[in-house]
Amino acid sequence: MTFQAAPRVRLRIKMPELSSVAVWVVLASIAVLGIFLVPQLMSVEHAPTLLRQAAPLGMVAIGQTILIIGRGFDLSVGGLIGLINVLAAGSLARDWGLGGLIGLSIITALIVGMINGALVVWGRVSPLIATLGMGFLLTGAMLVYSGGAPSESVPEALRALTSGRAFGLYWGTWIWLATALGGILVLRFTLVGRWIYAMGNNPEAARLSGVPTAHVTFWSYVASSMCAAVGGLLLAGFVGIGTLGAGQDLLLNSIAAAIVGGAFLAGGRGGIGGTVGGVLLLTLLTAMLTAFGIAKSMNLIILGVVLLGAASLYRRRVNTE
Repeated sequence: MTFQAAPRVRLRIKMPELSSVAVWVVLASIAVLGIFLVPQLMSVEHAPTLLRQAAPLGMVAIGQTILIIGRGFDLSVGGLIGLINVLAAGSLARDWGLGGLIGLSIITALIVGMINGALVVWGRVSPLIATLGMGFLLTGAMLVYSGGAPSESVPEALRALTSGRAFGLYWGTWIWLATALGGILVLRFTLVGRWIYAMGNNPEAARLSGVPTAHVTFWSYVASSMCAAVGGLLLAGFVGIGTLGAGQDLLLNSIAAAIVGGAFLAGGRGGIGGTVGGVLLLTLLTAMLTAFGIAKSMNLIILGVVLLGAASLYRRRVNTE
């Protein structure tokens, strides 16, 4: 009896190109427009504050981008961020100190990410169902812990950590930018990054070519939860009090930032560099609309139009390739 070797499958991996560049062009255009319309907002002195506001969203968007490139997404980050936010504003944070709070947040995120990954990979549960269910579970835990109305402030040590500066930028901004740079290097120059793009382009071809798709997917969900935990801590330190709805805002905006930055929910395209641009674009647009006195309802409508326009533009470009 003779055995034939499994056929080698050639992968067509599309690395991030114009889709990641376009968002930076739009961002630069809006920034120039903002200099004339709201010069106080675009001043050099105000730039570190804008970047600090963008840092929590930026951290969450990094994890979402990794998953989206590999044909996944994580709807549980909203509940995880909300839970970490109320933990930071509760008695436990004061009793355990900053180190204990950070450790608890990381452990919680690790468990959440591992459960999500296990459900999707080995449980064969749809990412939508698995992460949405986990999000509901975490939101329920948040409401139980806080009693539905968190009113305490976060520890001074956490606020000091996120409000301290180095070379003109807040520590939270440096944490976000360092994580983004690390993610860019991993996706562009490592075998793991090529595996993620291969899975996004053609999961079956990637599997037949020897890509450990199960393990890559599993750890991608862990990475997403870890990024969300750090984003939740940065948000708690920035806001200074516990808030129940902050996580849901970051959930929706993180997906929007990834899409505006050039990622497709179909997978295989996008990059963290473009997502950073998407985060800055959404943050700047929100700040400008707020400066103009536009209500939040209209703010959401405008951001929705931007998101739909970006998705339509990128989809049209893909169809012409």
